[in-house]
Amino acid sequence: MDIFLIGLGKVGTALSNFLKKHNVEHKILQNVPENTKGILFLAVSDSAVCPLLSEVVEKNPELFAVHFSAATKFEHERVFLLHPFSSVSVKSDFSQILFTLWGGKNHDFEEILEKTGLNFVFCGDFPGLFYHSAAVMSGNFTQFFVLNALKLLEKSGFSKENSEKLVRQLVNSSLDNIFQSGIEGITGPAARGEKEILLNEYEALSKENPKTAALFKAVNKAVSELVSKKEI
Repeated sequence: MDIFLIGLGKVGTALSNFLKKHNVEHKILQNVPENTKGILFLAVSDSAVCPLLSEVVEKNPELFAVHFSAATKFEHERVFLLHPFSSVSVKSDFSQILFTLWGGKNHDFEEILEKTGLNFVFCGDFPGLFYHSAAVMSGNFTQFFVLNALKLLEKSGFSKENSEKLVRQLVNSSLDNIFQSGIEGITGPAARGEKEILLNEYEALSKENPKTAALFKAVNKAVSELVSKKEI
């Protein structure tokens, strides 16, 4: 079984490191090969996925192609999407990540993929918009608010080190509460209906950053409605 990889950005580098760690031989390529068999992983930008996949299927009728872009749809019986529902860096340990696999059901391909040691679950032909929206909310939104929280703590006089410790502690404990108790695990002034506190904080944030203040107000309103079991 031959394994090929094009792209050494965050995902490609992490994948290559994972394969090396598990003694899985693979070849890093600069260009699309011809008449090869096995699996070709395309760890490239969203805009480059479709042109490369078109070239892959044209030149390699027996090669399985795998890309990582949940925002890119390319229908072909030998093309698959392997999406890491996780924030990925070059140091990410892929053994700790569960991937979602999309495409036509193919036992031969899945058997080869299993031999790489990657953890995945087959989910269907292609993810819908809600799937990608869920990834954006749980990933990018979390990152955005964490970065803003760190800035506010440092502005309040906390060191970078202590700010990171405090935010990491609160984020992790908040997630644990949600997974254990659902909506009842939500805490904070919005959940308790403390409107005056929220108003004071909103006004203070408005002077610092109006856009962040607007998000703060909108999200707290949504949290309050969610806790009171109203429709958002």
